[in-house]
Amino acid sequence: MNFPAHHLLFCLCCQLAGSTSAEPVATAPGPLIVHTQEALRATLASRKPTPLDALTPYGKREVVRQLRWNEKGLAGFSSTALIRELRHGQLAAVLSFLDASAYLPILEKKLVGPPLRLSALSSQTVQDLQRLRQFADADATRRAAVSVTSTKIGAPAVLRRYHQLFGNRLNPATLSAEPSGNLVALFDAASLAANDNPASSATDDMLRLHHELTARAINTRRTLDDAMLYALLAARRFAKAQAFAAMRPDLAEMAIPQVVDSLGPAFAGRSAFAYDAKHNTLTRVAMLTRSGTELVMVVGAGCHHSAIALQALQADPELQRRLRQVHLVLVTAPNAPIDTHLITEWNGANPSMPIHAPYSAAQWESIGVTGIPSFYLLRNGKVVDRRTGWSDNGKADLLKLINAAK
Repeated sequence: MNFPAHHLLFCLCCQLAGSTSAEPVATAPGPLIVHTQEALRATLASRKPTPLDALTPYGKREVVRQLRWNEKGLAGFSSTALIRELRHGQLAAVLSFLDASAYLPILEKKLVGPPLRLSALSSQTVQDLQRLRQFADADATRRAAVSVTSTKIGAPAVLRRYHQLFGNRLNPATLSAEPSGNLVALFDAASLAANDNPASSATDDMLRLHHELTARAINTRRTLDDAMLYALLAARRFAKAQAFAAMRPDLAEMAIPQVVDSLGPAFAGRSAFAYDAKHNTLTRVAMLTRSGTELVMVVGAGCHHSAIALQALQADPELQRRLRQVHLVLVTAPNAPIDTHLITEWNGANPSMPIHAPYSAAQWESIGVTGIPSFYLLRNGKVVDRRTGWSDNGKADLLKLINAAK
């Protein structure tokens, strides 16, 4: 199953590596193209018209804010506002302006129905959302400082800040009075909070806001449906996700797995899902805590460092043997949707070391996952040591963790 990527940055590779110009480049009579962050800033400061002007003020701020640059030029961007607000020609012009036209075939397929051109945000909403974004960025920077070789996940501090800023705004009795433009921004705030905390009230807020948008006949097919489905799957609300997708033709291609729960609600302890690709089923199985040692390895689809760690494990039979000695448990992140493609591909090639998907974040709370890949050495069910990330010395660091199990 391919999961929505509404919250992810598109990463640009070799096609953006050729230019290192420090100034905007215009090839008459072709369009203006910016190749560096400095060039973009200079162009925007000049107040000259650019294709970004086709966006709403909110959308333009979001696009500019989420551009990622490196020494070779544009390294990544978020497509959310582009998909929401632009027509085909406008999208093509913006991507050309950013030298990212290679992504047009992918993104133009998502231009379903009319663009979202809603009323302007209130000043309070703009201010609160900016505060939440700044807090989330600062929190991510703080967590990244712990290890620069992992993909950061898990940010309960962001959820708390979200409640402080928006908790009183989402009263069902007053939501109908919110301007339409505010609703989308509030949805984005709830989505940001739910992204790393799916089993929280932020996901319920998203549902409430999505229902209000639908009630106002606002086109939710442009990223909002994807975001809602992503949150439901991350929260393990499979029945709700299936019902949600069934009502929306734009989500028809999502083959949401059926869940087989033989353990039942009375089960106590850790459990996880085993995925059967042939029947597209997730079967809940017990992952009982062992007496003695246990090593839990958490990986994630789309995480570069996880891929390197899994490749190192796959290529080294001796490392596999050592990991089996300390009872390796291989799982995906507890607070992310279950990537059935990763599980199917890995388990097919490595049946003796299968990847499972945690049943819920709450059951795996003691692991305290904040980044992937991550490794947790447990003794009698208690975490006694851990490593996060995968550097050039990743295998050596993992062997140190294994040796500590003795």
